[in-house]
Amino acid sequence: VCAEWKREILKHHTSRNGDVHWGNCRPVRWPVDAWEVAKAFMPRGLADKTRPEECDAVALLSLINSCDHFEVDRKKVTEVIKCRNEIMHSSEMKVSSVWLRDFQMKIQNFLNEFKNIPEIVAVYSQIEKLLTSDWAVYIPEEDQPDGCDYETGVYLSEHQVNEIEMELLKEKLQELYLQAKGQEVLPEEILNQLEVVKEFLRNNEDLRNGLTEDMQKLDSLHQQPQKLDSKEPRAQTPEGKA
Repeated sequence: VCAEWKREILKHHTSRNGDVHWGNCRPVRWPVDAWEVAKAFMPRGLADKTRPEECDAVALLSLINSCDHFEVDRKKVTEVIKCRNEIMHSSEMKVSSVWLRDFQMKIQNFLNEFKNIPEIVAVYSQIEKLLTSDWAVYIPEEDQPDGCDYETGVYLSEHQVNEIEMELLKEKLQELYLQAKGQEVLPEEILNQLEVVKEFLRNNEDLRNGLTEDMQKLDSLHQQPQKLDSKEPRAQTPEGKA
């Protein structure tokens, strides 16, 4: 039965010669749980995710892009994925206003592919408001700067910005963890990217406190090879010698 399901999944995979992360799935659940089938079209590391709400954006974008059940313009999907990768891999963890405007256009083009889905229409205005924000942080307790009209402008609360930053950083750290675990990139590159995140967090106490567990998880994985290497010379030391 599992072999038949596997053939069926591959038949609907848009990249049949690419990697399919079967480790995401519980094949025994394929006949009764569509979500376990969907995870075959997503990036690795999702074995413990039991519903879409637990996944990050790139997992769901990959599902849409990789499964031919979704009749969409895949160029629009890949453009959004590319934007996501650019911000995830930014060495300075910054983007320009020009980049944000381009991202806004690509997100809108992508959402237009789903304009017949009521759930998308219902949240479209919220997404539009977020995309058109100038990302200025409005703190009601403080005096309003001269010449700045918050009544007519589109702004984000401090809490909203914090939530967005937290989600992006969690996703970035998870990606670094999976890359390190799979030894997909050089340890030096992982360490460099980790240092960039740490430097950013030094001036952001709230984010730093919220990401402590994620940072420790990645740090411990990065240190494991060093511990193994430190034991190796002692294992080869002849008896009777220090």
